[in-house]
Amino acid sequence: MKVKVRYFASLREQAGKSQEDIEIENGKNLKDIYQELSLRYGFTLLPQEIKYSLNNDYVDQIIQLNENDVVVFIPPVAGG
Repeated sequence: MKVKVRYFASLREQAGKSQEDIEIENGKNLKDIYQELSLRYGFTLLPQEIKYSLNNDYVDQIIQLNENDVVVFIPPVAGG
């Protein structure tokens, strides 16, 4: 199934893009997808260090995905 993934801040820099559509297997959760993309792009943050958004709502990393979901991985950011 297809989902849209959006990246912010350091994850956007490491992925080299701000978003992409990816194909995933049924039954995958957000943590699974983040770990797979970490291997692909060399993300330096661990799954527990980021926030997860699914279809504009903050959710837990074990939420399973559905067709056409929009996933956002949000790294910690410093403000000033």
